[in-house]
Amino acid sequence: MSELYKRIEDLCKNNGISITAMCKEAGVSRGSLTDLKQGRSKKLSSDAVSKIAAFFNVSTDYILNGDNAIRVEAHNDPVYIDDETREIIDSLRSRPEMKVLFSVSKNATKDDIEMAVDIIKKFKGDGE
Repeated sequence: MSELYKRIEDLCKNNGISITAMCKEAGVSRGSLTDLKQGRSKKLSSDAVSKIAAFFNVSTDYILNGDNAIRVEAHNDPVYIDDETREIIDSLRSRPEMKVLFSVSKNATKDDIEMAVDIIKKFKGDGE
């Protein structure tokens, strides 16, 4: 059983809801979680992860990585992400070095980011 499935299972137990009921209420395929549990799949779609995170009011980062649960503010306005943006986000999540980069950049100022971009461009030969 995957760590991802265990986290979702724990969230269900802690909230007094079965996985089947959560899937139904959150609009997630029960089969996708069964595949995850049985090892036929190693991950869930970003849509499923987002729905589960929203259902439990935790961050997608918690669902995916087990990082400290971050409560998200509930709001009535849906946020739509186009396919290209979703692909970029998914590709960034799969690269451990990007997680490190985002982690250290949380407190970076605009000037810090511009300087880092300039350094990267010069290193790659793009900034001349």
